Amino acid sequence: MTKKDKLIEVKNLTKRFVNGQVVTKVLHGMDFEIDKGEFVAIMGPSGSGKSTLMHILGFLDKATSGSYHFEGKDVSKLNDDQLAYMRGNKIGFVFQSFNLLPRTTVLDNVILPLLYTKMPKPKRLKYAKEAVEAVGLSHRINNLSNQLSGGERQRVAIARALVNNPSVIFADEPTGNLDSKSGLQVMRILQDLNISQDHTIILVTHEKYTAQHAERIIKIRDGLIESDDKVTKRQIASLNGELTK
Repeated sequence: MTKKDKLIEVKNLTKRFVNGQVVTKVLHGMDFEIDKGEFVAIMGPSGSGKSTLMHILGFLDKATSGSYHFEGKDVSKLNDDQLAYMRGNKIGFVFQSFNLLPRTTVLDNVILPLLYTKMPKPKRLKYAKEAVEAVGLSHRINNLSNQLSGGERQRVAIARALVNNPSVIFADEPTGNLDSKSGLQVMRILQDLNISQDHTIILVTHEKYTAQHAERIIKIRDGLIESDDKVTKRQIASLNGELTK
């Protein structure tokens, strides 16, 4: 891989939180790289630091020390406006709790991130419809989100994360509120986005079973990287909510 193929480069990354005289150290010096087009799982138990790491990688928080380069840019040198631009244009987020507007249609939920851009309305509609189609919900496009199943709502959340064609999609425990079949359907969509469309996916999870849908697992514990390995027996899901491998 050449330098230009790197999406994320992290070196000696640390994070601590200060509350009065109490200092809580969360990340203790992390080193890793993620290439464009990879599907990587960041795995660890509660309290391991994985959510803090995701917030830093997603421009929601800043590291205390160390370096973080995104698409070759030194993130520590970006001002608040530049960070806001990166969040809005380079990152797509999928959360465990979906974070959808309940009495709003699928289309209007998906189009939401584009309302803050200068994109013309016809183009916004086109991109939103394409994103809904990509997650297999064109037949539900005019339904309200509170009329959908949990699995369908998570697929809407993925479409919303996808609509601005981000450089990376962060999926934070995306199957945590779903039954096993719906969870597998969601993982299949993430795999399709990665394999067929070359989207970079970073999955944050505490479950080994879910992490094995990725092609690489970075395990963290107590704010340190415990291991960073390729997945040897990758789980491949189907849209029927079954495993094909």
